[in-house]
Amino acid sequence: MDINGSTQIAGVFGSPIAHTASPAMHNAAFAASRLNWVYVACHVEPAQLRSALHGARDMHWAGVNLTVPHKLLALDLVDAVDPEARELGAVNTVVIRDGHLTGYNTDGYGFEQALREDFGMELAGRNVLILGAGGAGRALAVKCARAGVRKLFVTNRTPAKLTAVLRDIAAIGTPATPVQFHGPALAAAIHEVDLVVNATSVGLKPDDSLHFDTEWFSGRHCVFDTIYNPAETDLLRIARTAGARVANGLGMLLHQGARAFELWTQQPAPVEVMRRALRGAIYGDPV
Repeated sequence: MDINGSTQIAGVFGSPIAHTASPAMHNAAFAASRLNWVYVACHVEPAQLRSALHGARDMHWAGVNLTVPHKLLALDLVDAVDPEARELGAVNTVVIRDGHLTGYNTDGYGFEQALREDFGMELAGRNVLILGAGGAGRALAVKCARAGVRKLFVTNRTPAKLTAVLRDIAAIGTPATPVQFHGPALAAAIHEVDLVVNATSVGLKPDDSLHFDTEWFSGRHCVFDTIYNPAETDLLRIARTAGARVANGLGMLLHQGARAFELWTQQPAPVEVMRRALRGAIYGDPV
């Protein structure tokens, strides 16, 4: 990497940010595409997000990714919001062009691409259960509704948070059923669906568990966890033991990043290069 006066800058803003693998993915992509670009990670507190975005614009950065806790805040801080990002209720990618900040959401795209790659699955016509109604859960639930799932179940540890999510989904025209986070109703919902998606943070720590039962799953299920580190959460282990097909969130991270790369550079993303860089940064695989 030869940084000089012509180098274009992109990056990611978050708090915390030390864990991010995005610089490895994007810098590998820039190098493979022979672009004089560099990608950096910046610790930005929520109270400073507005000034950080304006600073990136004023310094002629090319674009920014946003991670926790900035995706919701950015909706009101950019100059324009792509319709899908507005509907999903979150911005995770900002394109800076001609002095304007335009917000996009590439998480939904990454989710759908990961399902195709990991399971050969399209969302249309499927029965889906989303675990979690926070920012990630809401976005994925809305994406499922927009993609034309047949039945959609949503659950959350705090039932009050479900109200807004169900309202947003109803506006799209897809019926969604709220489910208690534990108990017979949840087990019944799992038996009825094709796809279970964990959009909670449960599983990030080694002793984290949703305390689901292996009897709830079978070989007809696909179970997707948005968590990618550790590579196998307790949920995925339980589901795999029961014969379900499982996948973690690495593919979603990869494909949302590839879409951001294309929005910034207006060039095709070198997806396999980015995949190898991610696996090397997160799991220590040879690059």
